[in-house]
Amino acid sequence: MIKKIEGWLTQFESILAAFSLFLLLLLSLAQIIMRDFFNFGYADIDIINRNLLIICGAMGAVIATSKFRHIKIDALSTVMRPQTRARLRCPLALFSTFVCLAMCYYAYIFMLDEYQYAPANERWSLPFNAIYPLGFGLLAIHFFLNCWHRDQ
Repeated sequence: MIKKIEGWLTQFESILAAFSLFLLLLLSLAQIIMRDFFNFGYADIDIINRNLLIICGAMGAVIATSKFRHIKIDALSTVMRPQTRARLRCPLALFSTFVCLAMCYYAYIFMLDEYQYAPANERWSLPFNAIYPLGFGLLAIHFFLNCWHRDQ
């Protein structure tokens, strides 16, 4: 059951990343054509592209974490015995889970603050800020699942 849920999560994340990348490329191409051939462009497309790039990066990090391809800052793992690494895998994954949960909470607070203090003409772009708590929440879920339900 957990593997099925993890498969659905990974599929959702992959679709979101692919759609964001496709839309980013499409809007960038449209903006280039409009600026080069018609001498005008839309400033809002640049804001959307910036946010789509963040979505692509966040979903890439989540997908990498689900496949054990995330960046690991562990210089000592090269000199540790495999048994020691195996024993430390779950506590380190739980620590990473709690760090990501804390970041998810503070990203949610950031998102609420952005909504409260944003000028009225910029509120249309605020739904893009949901990627911050969503990304950290998904990272926490995958770190937790990596600890309990997977072998490296």
